[in-house]
Amino acid sequence: MSQILVGKGISEKCKIELVKMGYEVIKLPEYDKLQNGISSHADMLIFFHSGVIYTFEEYYRKNIRIFDLVGVEVKTTDEFVSKEYPRDILFNAVLTDKKILFSKSGYTSETITQLAEKVVGVRQGYTACSTCRVDGNNFITTDKGLYKAYTANSINCLLVGKEDILLPGYDCGFIGGSSVVLADSVCFFGNIEEHRDFGEIKRFIEYTGKRVISLSDEKLTDIGGAVVV
Repeated sequence: MSQILVGKGISEKCKIELVKMGYEVIKLPEYDKLQNGISSHADMLIFFHSGVIYTFEEYYRKNIRIFDLVGVEVKTTDEFVSKEYPRDILFNAVLTDKKILFSKSGYTSETITQLAEKVVGVRQGYTACSTCRVDGNNFITTDKGLYKAYTANSINCLLVGKEDILLPGYDCGFIGGSSVVLADSVCFFGNIEEHRDFGEIKRFIEYTGKRVISLSDEKLTDIGGAVVV
């Protein structure tokens, strides 16, 4: 059974739907070095690449039981992290299949930077939060700067609004944080049909051969995305 690592903010309705689809849902514990509201977000806590989970050394030690359950290789870093932006975005980066890394220069974990063959610096520190990677060359983002960076590097990208995505405690959420990409579908934590750009989102995703799935009838919510292992 495949596993999905996800923040504690996932609703029971969304969790049940993922379980019905054959996934084991593992909720990530909070990390007190991150701000309340995002302290259990997958896109803040871990980076998953080529079968390896990258995370904070202290967080790993405190939650080793959970990482042992996942059963994949874990690599850690003891680099400085704090609740203050941008010292909280060590793993909030996007690494493409062509090993191009998009991230806020100077604040990405060195363990991630070393995986890249090319680094593109962007202003948006929450790069992973802001990006739904439908497949290797088709992204959806809510950030104009990321849209320009992606298209300049030959990535097909759709720019959509962020106003219809909830993130408790913040003005709005992000499209990457409100979705999880599976082999044959893109699932959203809430009702994606209520998003003002739903028509464009649906056409874009279906163009890649994937289905669009709303995991519940609730408000579309940024829960920090999810990592499928």
